[in-house]
Amino acid sequence: MYQLKDEIIENQADSLEQPFVFVDEKSIALFELACKVAKTDVPVLVSGPTGAGKEIIAKVIHESSPRADGPFVALNCAAIPASLAEDMLFGHEKGAFTGAHGVSKGYFEQASGGTLFLDEIGEMPLDLQAKLLRVLQEKQVTRVGGSTPINVNARIVAATNVNLKQAVSLKLFREDLYYRLSGFRLTQLPLNQRKQDIEALSHVLIQKHSSRPFPRLSACAKMALQNYAWPGNVRELENVICRALIMCDGKEITHNDIMFDEEEIPSGESEKNVSSAADDYDHLQQGDSSPEKKQAQSVEPRSDLLISNLRNELEFQNIVAAMAVTSNRSKAAEKLGISPRTLRYKINKLRDLGMPVPAAYARV
Repeated sequence: MYQLKDEIIENQADSLEQPFVFVDEKSIALFELACKVAKTDVPVLVSGPTGAGKEIIAKVIHESSPRADGPFVALNCAAIPASLAEDMLFGHEKGAFTGAHGVSKGYFEQASGGTLFLDEIGEMPLDLQAKLLRVLQEKQVTRVGGSTPINVNARIVAATNVNLKQAVSLKLFREDLYYRLSGFRLTQLPLNQRKQDIEALSHVLIQKHSSRPFPRLSACAKMALQNYAWPGNVRELENVICRALIMCDGKEITHNDIMFDEEEIPSGESEKNVSSAADDYDHLQQGDSSPEKKQAQSVEPRSDLLISNLRNELEFQNIVAAMAVTSNRSKAAEKLGISPRTLRYKINKLRDLGMPVPAAYARV
């Protein structure tokens, strides 16, 4: 599904994990450029920070191309075990090694007729880069344990979160492979540089992670999302929306339901200013700007202690709510967007603060 400005275009990819959202002018320009290059068969290199949605651009290219009916195969190059790299990419023949009980097709063969997406290509070991280059040049693979070359016809889209030109100068990436992959270059901007996408993405993520009727975002919640720096990009936005859905009353997500990652949570005077600004913004949206209301807000106590207690209470409710809708602590941690170890630490800390967390939840 593409969301382009106010228009929804239904696409063949109904099962996509993430929808395509292009609302910001910069995103629309990138979308249009991706659609143009999709009509050709040149390799594409997509650069951008982690979590910004480089794979989404790769899927746009695939589904806007003549190869749309073929497979889309994604491989995270940073996660390839060195001992299995050739097997995963090129496949193996029966009996090639102990445990090879049958023929196995590698990623290149699996993607033949479609698109092979090589994510985090800058993390690929140098020796494997040389073998990849040869396959790209000859359009043939030889399975591990085999001797007969097999023709492959996969369109290559690579992605990187590092400066490959700099990596080339440091002898960490092959120059010839760089030029082979960068037939056409696209740049996916970080989320904080395409602000108009944030609200649209938030609504789509709300629909993805909640059941009907979908809660709406209050004006102050929208402002909080717009003003945040989003160091984790779209992945972090998804975590924040998941937490907000746990915290909200089911009808509306307010700024009190928005919980950013720990290291980015403002404290002290900064937090009071953010909260006060959001309250003032809500009152303005509702036409409530009387001097009496503003005076009442100015004398409302907002001590650091109260804020700290409120944060602890919200965190406690968040954790308990996550546990209530999941079967174990690992799944609860995943729902909250943190590791099980971090969740265990938080539970113990909340218990020490007097929160009524059952002791069983804190066990290893």
